[in-house]
Amino acid sequence: MESPTDPWPALADTDGDHVGWQFRRPGLASRAAPFALVALVATVSVLVPFGQVQSWPEYALSVALLLACAGALLLPWRRLPAWTPVLVPLLYTASVLALILASGVASGVGLVLLVPLIWSVLFHHRWESACMVVAVVAVQAVSSIAQSTPDAVVVRRVVLWSALGMLIAVAAHGLRDRIRGSLMANAALQAEVSLTRERDRIATDLRESVVRKIFNAGLDLHGAAAMIGEGPARDRLMHGVTELDGAIRALRESVFDMGDNADVAMDSSTRSQPDEH
Repeated sequence: MESPTDPWPALADTDGDHVGWQFRRPGLASRAAPFALVALVATVSVLVPFGQVQSWPEYALSVALLLACAGALLLPWRRLPAWTPVLVPLLYTASVLALILASGVASGVGLVLLVPLIWSVLFHHRWESACMVVAVVAVQAVSSIAQSTPDAVVVRRVVLWSALGMLIAVAAHGLRDRIRGSLMANAALQAEVSLTRERDRIATDLRESVVRKIFNAGLDLHGAAAMIGEGPARDRLMHGVTELDGAIRALRESVFDMGDNADVAMDSSTRSQPDEH
């Protein structure tokens, strides 16, 4: 289930209910706006200064793929397979490759490859981030070969981008795990505080109303037993007093038993929390 306090919802969904949540509201504008701005600036920058575009077909393909990524916001994600969200950053990676080929240079434009990589490590599963690292490295290799770059430079770029991509992916997913752990610990602490407050409230209510009334009734019965002297009636009254004392003890124990059972249930739910795939 998606938690309103969880900044990484649906990270471990198994029923497909949250497929494509990254491209749906709420919070879509704050998630996508920075990446969309970088994509727009990179695409327009190839046109400045005028005439920098060396291959207009590749440039048109880059723009088309970028528009396809934007159109993904309109897809019915709930009816699509769970693996489909990774296609969107892959499409954007292909768009960057076409943009590099259109400009004829990888310097500057190639850094835009970090956009789909960072998006995936922030909002996707680990296996999807791994796919993006492979895609980014492949784009660097293909673009370098297409520009007749020396083999030594191609190898250096592949090694550099492989190391950089893995570093970003491992660090970001580790941070997400720590955030999730902190949220779960905070939720457990809040539940414990709420349980303590509820226990105090119930204990106060019992003391002020139920326990006091039962205790007063026991005192009255005990006084009545003292007035009537020895006999069956006194024995019955004293038995009633004993039963009332037992009822008071049972009420007090039920408050603490309720708290202990809630603690066990909370621990069980925490242990059964699914991990990220």
